[in-house]
Amino acid sequence: MQRPLAAALVALALAPGPARAAAPSVAASTAPASAAPEPKPTPALVRARALYFSGDALDAARAFESAIKTAAKDASAWRDGAIVEAEAGRPEKAVDWSRRAAALAPSAEASSALGWALLRAARPDDAAAAFADALARDPADGLAALGAGRARLALGRPADALPFLRKAESSPLQQTLADFYLGRAEEALGDSAASAEGYRRAIAGDAYFHEGRVPLGGAYLKLKRYDDAWKQVKRLAEAEPSLRVTRALTDRARSAFTPPPEKRAPELAIVPAPASASETAAKIPLIRVGIGTSALGRPRARASVTVRGSGAWRATDPETGRALADCPPQQSWTVRIVPPVRKGKKKSRARLEIRGPDGEAFAVPGDAVLLNPVDPAHAALQLEDDPERSGAFALGRALRGTIEVSLYNDRRSLRLVDIVDLEDYTQGVVGAEMPSRSPLEALKSQAVLARTHALFIKNVWQRHKKEGYDVCDGEHCQAYGGLHSETERTRAAVAQTRARVALYKGKLAHVIYSANCGGITQSGRDVGWGKVPYWTSVSDSERPIAPPDSPSALRGFLGSWPDAYCKPAGDVHGAHSRWARVISAKDLEEKLNRKFRLGRLRGLRVLRRDRVGHVESLLLLGSQRDVRLEDEYDVRGLLGVGSLRSTLFVVDTEYRREGKPKGKTPLIPDAFVFRGGGWGHAVGFCQSGAIGRAEAGQDYETIVKAYFTGVELSNLEY
Repeated sequence: MQRPLAAALVALALAPGPARAAAPSVAASTAPASAAPEPKPTPALVRARALYFSGDALDAARAFESAIKTAAKDASAWRDGAIVEAEAGRPEKAVDWSRRAAALAPSAEASSALGWALLRAARPDDAAAAFADALARDPADGLAALGAGRARLALGRPADALPFLRKAESSPLQQTLADFYLGRAEEALGDSAASAEGYRRAIAGDAYFHEGRVPLGGAYLKLKRYDDAWKQVKRLAEAEPSLRVTRALTDRARSAFTPPPEKRAPELAIVPAPASASETAAKIPLIRVGIGTSALGRPRARASVTVRGSGAWRATDPETGRALADCPPQQSWTVRIVPPVRKGKKKSRARLEIRGPDGEAFAVPGDAVLLNPVDPAHAALQLEDDPERSGAFALGRALRGTIEVSLYNDRRSLRLVDIVDLEDYTQGVVGAEMPSRSPLEALKSQAVLARTHALFIKNVWQRHKKEGYDVCDGEHCQAYGGLHSETERTRAAVAQTRARVALYKGKLAHVIYSANCGGITQSGRDVGWGKVPYWTSVSDSERPIAPPDSPSALRGFLGSWPDAYCKPAGDVHGAHSRWARVISAKDLEEKLNRKFRLGRLRGLRVLRRDRVGHVESLLLLGSQRDVRLEDEYDVRGLLGVGSLRSTLFVVDTEYRREGKPKGKTPLIPDAFVFRGGGWGHAVGFCQSGAIGRAEAGQDYETIVKAYFTGVELSNLEY
């Protein structure tokens, strides 16, 4: 039952027009009318704040408990301590510390923080009152509105939650979670159409918010929108195929989905002239690109591939150069594995064959076949995949150069390699890695780095040597989309930077990059990749952004748009800069147990952050064993449905009471809510920042040097 004070404050917070006279505050009974300025932090408090970044959250909580003895009148000490107590797995202590902070310095922010501490500690009734106080002080507080809606959902009052969640929805930084919980509230009220719309908006705002695809797919099934449900299933299966809820939704959707009638493949267009068309083309290095690779850059299992040419093409034996088949334009041919056949005691070996549209088969004498356009300057080959395969690892792309199809993995699968010169390869990367609408100078900086990165991987790193190619076509190296990624703008960017690469002391630089640094890049040493001189931490702004120096400063940094070149604007999407995720403890427990056998998931605890706030080490707490995650790939890849956008995040545990709701029943994790910034590892070049810098008038050479201190640009000899 709603308390009388909370009801009055709710009416005030949601009333239209300017705010009325301040209502009595939840914190006002224990706080003075105006709080004194916060005192200078004591040495013990400074050490506790530093330990929050460099050490275990549990040790940091103990340090704050010691520091507060000499900082009892410092509201910021209580505020930071509350955050650390919560992250250390002590929700009730977090409530006590939040209450002390609100008493010392009453404000909308303090009441909202208290509300969230109460909500996470499974005290939604008290949380609702605190959020009402926050909204009475600041009716535009989107985070408090989100909390007020969440509290009413937890109280089983979804209809009362709706106005608060709609209010939160108007705040861009709360929009994803507000839409998600609006979907949940409408679902509780039995309105499948409104529920689906809420979940759809959450995903539209952030395509990586896969947690919303499960309930959205379920809502579509209830509405008998089977095709729409199947689309969500396919995207979810790409992100997290083994999750229990994914499998259940897949089974439900597959039985109702009706495959669309087959469409005749459209004719391939005439191919624009390649970037290499010049008298020096023969000097341009060739790049072997693995096509259709996995997240780790390895060949994905496939037994056949369909090939079609925009012009005439030929299949040849790489050993002898003999033509095996001449293929007319626009016809679909198949290269497939012929499985071994046992005859008596002997068993044949798997082999390759090429089969034309009329069914005629041509044997391949060796373990590989080359597919070459007759006129490579004006024709390309399109590789097509199984219709059921979709997403980042599907084929369905036209490629310049020569395609090599060979037996792989003990002759049980195909390996596809595009053999293409460096300039044509760069044309296929720039538009796949950066929006083609981006300013030309940003595209040119991307072209320089794509060219440099490919050569570094091929000649120095050799990371895919054992797979039989130089680079893969995915984010493991850099995205390569072939002709489908080319536009007039991206081709111009490649042409205007022809042969340009980045060097450090005369040698190829290792110029790694990510989509969005979140405001400040990481150093290579921070992420555990070594002390490379030009992998330094850079503030991606005209005026340097100081790294957060306290728990509350980190949350403030992630709770606002950075004043940086990579902030949302134009081609920089808001979810690339600041994002949120929510995953149920049950689903995360299932995912982690497939790899670690933790038992019951008891919590997550950060053990170490870098100077900006990226999580470098995290502890998974289980009933059977605890596991430490140290690798950036593991931290991002194991903590949600699909992958988190970055390691720059804070995580809040929301608890529920085990057993009967009344009394001192133990608290157990119910859900984990992540709030983060940036997209990718944040070391080196920031693609979003490059767009912002180009919009501010910087040229491509200035942009590249801004992210790699000491690097110079030079020309290759061709």
